[in-house]
Amino acid sequence: MSISVGLSLDVSGLRQEEEARVAEALTAFLTKHDLERDVTVGEGASAGQVSAWSEYPIIVTRFGSWADKIEQGAQDAVRAVVPAAKVDLRWSFDDEDD
Repeated sequence: MSISVGLSLDVSGLRQEEEARVAEALTAFLTKHDLERDVTVGEGASAGQVSAWSEYPIIVTRFGSWADKIEQGAQDAVRAVVPAAKVDLRWSFDDEDD
């Protein structure tokens, strides 16, 4: 069964010189997981923060195991370049009623 999900991720606690490295690490991670067309990475919208978000739903099969890999992998990618960074990843589910 497939579901449609949205992804938003905020990395905070960064110094200005760390923002570009985190953005590059997230972009490489997303490319590795074939999400570079689905998720946008942006830096500098807020000082000391890098964000990533999906503008359109991502259709996923076997969400539970996939989401675990994405969540842990994003944490690992960010912490490899800035160990003290705070990573906040959130899922939204288009199938949920508001």
